[in-house]
Amino acid sequence: MTPGALPEEVRQAIVQRDDPAELAVLLDKVRRHAYRIVDGDVAGLDTDVVLEAVLAASLAEGDERRRVALQAIG
Repeated sequence: MTPGALPEEVRQAIVQRDDPAELAVLLDKVRRHAYRIVDGDVAGLDTDVVLEAVLAASLAEGDERRRVALQAIG
């Protein structure tokens, strides 16, 4: 297993919504309206960094939405 392009503490920070400045706009779009992401949002970023950051943000967001839904239905 490789350590990844992003350090573990950065991935954990993304899960907590403490995004690195260079990824903040992209990760906000991932969380709120991913269908609006365009090539320009990832231009100049390392592919592995984008993948790891997007996965961290989207998995955390999905888990939060699951928790809210379960709470809503009792």
